[in-house]
Amino acid sequence: MGKQQMKVEKQENIWDSLTGIYNRRGFYQATQELFDRNPDTEYVIAYWNVQRFKIINELFGREVGDGILIQMAEMIKHAYHGVEGEHGIEGTYGRMESDNFAICFPARFLEGDRAFVHSGEITYVSEGAEYRFSSCYGLYLVKDRSVGIAAMVDRSRLAMDTVKTNYVRPYAYYNDNMREHVVMEQILMSECEKAIRENQFMVYYQPVCDAVSGRIMSAEALVRWNHPQRGMISPAVFIPLFERNGFVSVLDRYVWEKVCQMLRRRLDEGKDVVPVSINVSRVDFYNQQLCENIISILDKYGLEKRLLRLEVTESSYSDDPQHVLEIVKRLQDHGFTIMMDDFGSGYSSLNTLKDLPVDILKIDMKFMDDLDKGGKSAIILESIVRMAKWMRLKAVAEGVETEEELNFLKSVECNYIQGYYFYRPLPELEFEEQLNHMEELPERKDFFTFSEDSDFVTLYNESMKGENLFRNMPGGLGVYELVDDRMEIVRANQGYCDMLLEPGSVGLLSGGRLIREYMYDEDYQALLERCGEAEQTKTMVDTQLRRRRYDGSMVWLDVRIRFLGNQGKRRLFCFYMMDISQMKWIEMESYANRYSRALFCAYDKVYRLDYETGYAEVLHTSEESVKIGDKVYFRDFFDRFADKIISGGKEEYRKWMQSREAVDEALQGSRSGSLTIDYQIDHPDLSWKWVWASLTKVTTACEEEGYLVCLKKA
Repeated sequence: MGKQQMKVEKQENIWDSLTGIYNRRGFYQATQELFDRNPDTEYVIAYWNVQRFKIINELFGREVGDGILIQMAEMIKHAYHGVEGEHGIEGTYGRMESDNFAICFPARFLEGDRAFVHSGEITYVSEGAEYRFSSCYGLYLVKDRSVGIAAMVDRSRLAMDTVKTNYVRPYAYYNDNMREHVVMEQILMSECEKAIRENQFMVYYQPVCDAVSGRIMSAEALVRWNHPQRGMISPAVFIPLFERNGFVSVLDRYVWEKVCQMLRRRLDEGKDVVPVSINVSRVDFYNQQLCENIISILDKYGLEKRLLRLEVTESSYSDDPQHVLEIVKRLQDHGFTIMMDDFGSGYSSLNTLKDLPVDILKIDMKFMDDLDKGGKSAIILESIVRMAKWMRLKAVAEGVETEEELNFLKSVECNYIQGYYFYRPLPELEFEEQLNHMEELPERKDFFTFSEDSDFVTLYNESMKGENLFRNMPGGLGVYELVDDRMEIVRANQGYCDMLLEPGSVGLLSGGRLIREYMYDEDYQALLERCGEAEQTKTMVDTQLRRRRYDGSMVWLDVRIRFLGNQGKRRLFCFYMMDISQMKWIEMESYANRYSRALFCAYDKVYRLDYETGYAEVLHTSEESVKIGDKVYFRDFFDRFADKIISGGKEEYRKWMQSREAVDEALQGSRSGSLTIDYQIDHPDLSWKWVWASLTKVTTACEEEGYLVCLKKA
């Protein structure tokens, strides 16, 4: 082989066949030559990467992916146009591998308006469609040229790795701590399997406590690495590392096993246990046998599913929503309690909650930041707790450290607390020691001060026994909260839903909790008075009231009211309700018939006016052609009989018929409490005939207001 041919082949081996710029070998060679030509120039090496490029290839195909890489190279070349000095070109660039690029340029150009320094966004246009992708890069300031070009590139890559998940700031500068960090990561990665074999990982338990009594209600299992040489290593160091290399799934299973061993041992010893929540990482969700694996561990130790709760983070769900949703539903169908960890930490928490079936919310500790300042955090936190109750979810506040925070959470009825105020994460033996002393603490007391003789305390309690009893009681049962004159339903059983919603409905309408919106003012005020009587006398109080169902129809209810307790201005009442509408309608008809018979001697016809429908119902008549119960539309009476009406207050009477408000206003100004009018009307037998009419407002036995029109022919 001739020297010329060898030279050509050597040159061909330094170019990237796809993008036309240097490959790794070419970049190293060209950069070294650049340094040799410019010994006094300070340079920067940048390492550039397209975020989630694998997904781009999967979604759009390799052809589109290659197009993006070509455009990336063109963008770099364009940014380099004019990067020349007295010795010619002062920069190099090349494609290292796949979607990774390296660039070397004079440090002074960092001050310029260079695209590769100021932008991490890539725009790709294909067949009229525009796609935007993020990129990130690391920068290494070349101080010591003796370390070699390859080492310089590695350092810029280390800097890039620190911002791979940072979409706000797409670049970072290398420093020596990064290298130390990477070296440490490599050491830890090489030792993780040995650590599992030697039981170096320890399970710590952080209790979740009742906010009032301080009793341990459950606990969260956390992991610590007790390294024989380096001591206790924080999970903030090794968990992200294990998530990247996939080892976290092995560690998770290790923790699950240790938790079950502890629970089984305590049960065998006849000691109390509480449910323990375990973390399910995003890597675990890619295991198709996740559900079966967890169940197999429980079966191995003969434990009930209620003792092992599963914590899912919002970030796990956002990675692959549909896949995670399917697995979580399977776990829940198998009887596991699902907890959403760090609720509120993500940008789409409400969307996640809407889609993902969960049983318990763990509220992100950031909402505790400005509680003492009366800031928005307090409003948001109270709203989350209330929302959880509406959705029949339990809420756990994390990160509670001060008495002020605890008192606020009590005031908004957040029942469960986790944080340093009660307990730090405890080693297994210390945690068990605390459980052993739980019998010395009082049983759970509700935040409300309940009446001593209240029979409904169990119904308000959130225990499983109380919940089942509450939901399955016959009839309509609701727990109402009263603050000043604002009454809101906070719990309801199935009978309540069947009575006021469509049959078979479960849960309450989100917008249907303020009772005043569904009642007449006079009924609502009477209800408040009866609640006051129940609180004052501490006895059951009965009343009957009208209210609208959620579909708008009217219902009569017989309500028994019992005062449950209070917390400051907030009062709780239990309402036991029965639908007595049918009885009321019968009562109303009977009363109307008796009333009409009493009027028989004085009037020829008696009508009841319904201003909502515009129809008049016949209550009494002396004419054979008209029957009791017949209905006629009355608002157009004078229009239909205009040609027969001769004279006598027609316009005034027309106004009364058109508007209930006009009638009420006229009645208020009447001394007799009724409105009368005389008019003449054509008659088949005579040329004309006088008719005397009286309109009166009445209240029936069932406290319904009505309007009667009585007619008498002269």
